[in-house]
Order: sequence, then C-alpha cells, then structure tokens
Amino acid sequence: MTFHARRFGRREETRWGHAGFTLVEIMVVIVIFGIVSAMALPGFNKFMRSIDLNSEVNQAATRLRVIRQRAITENNNYIVWWAWWNKDWGWWDDDNNDGMWQSTEKWDGGQVKPSWITVTDSGTNPFSGGWVLFLPNGSATESGTKIYTNSDGYSRSLSIIRPTGIVTVQ
Repeated sequence: MTFHARRFGRREETRWGHAGFTLVEIMVVIVIFGIVSAMALPGFNKFMRSIDLNSEVNQAATRLRVIRQRAITENNNYIVWWAWWNKDWGWWDDDNNDGMWQSTEKWDGGQVKPSWITVTDSGTNPFSGGWVLFLPNGSATESGTKIYTNSDGYSRSLSIIRPTGIVTVQ
C-alpha cells in the first residue's frame, strides 16, 4: 500500500476500535450544544440590553460635559432643557445671557432617546425645574439626577452637581 492510500484511504483499526466519530456521536454533541445555547441566549440578550443602556447614558453624559465645557470656553451661559412629556432634552447657547432663546443663538432641538428606555427623576435628588443653566465658571444652577431604566429593570443614573457642574454616571 502506498503512503497516500494509507493516509487518506479507509480508516485503519486502532487499538481501541475505528478512528473518527460516528453520526450518532456527532448528533449528540450538536443536540447538547443546542440546549446549552438555548439556555444561554436569554442571559446574553439581557446583557446586550444593559450594554445598550450604558451606551445611551454615557452618550448623554458626554453631551452634557461638552455643553458645560462650551460654557467655560465661550464664557457665556448654556441652557439644557428637559422635556417632561417625552423625557428628551436639548440645549441652547444663551449668548446674551437673558435666559430666552433668540433665533441667532445656537441650539440643539432635542436628543431623542430610544423607546425602550424610561427616564425618570430621582426620588431623592430630582431636578426642580425644566432646565439647568451651565455658567461660564463651569458650575450649574442646580443639582439633580435622572434615572435611565430599560425593560429588564437595569438602571443607571446621570447626575449634575451644582457647585462644580460636574456630570456623573453611576
């Protein structure tokens, strides 16, 4: 027999029997893999939804930090408003520091959140009004916390601290 025939020909007998797997053995492994995958999938989906919520909260915090930094850099007030009816928010650059939006002032009409996120005020540290003012010294006019929650009950909080204007995520 040639080397090629010995290597790629029919299976050779070993000391314990035939080399390779039978169809039944392969099917058992596939069934076990399917059962384990079916058990792990709901937990994986829940994990992915928590990652998505983290991403949304971190994006909101980053936008608020940029707004605060613009107030410092441009040496004028920036106003962040909360839309209570749909829990979205936006901002405008209050160039003349009068607290009123004029058509010449830069603005962002609102950050729309995904429908699967619920945003509520914190029970212990709610925002008192519908807006927060970031001042040129970096501070904010009020402190408060918004709670972001998904359908699985996973939640993250986004806070603004008044004396420093720092935005935190917990």
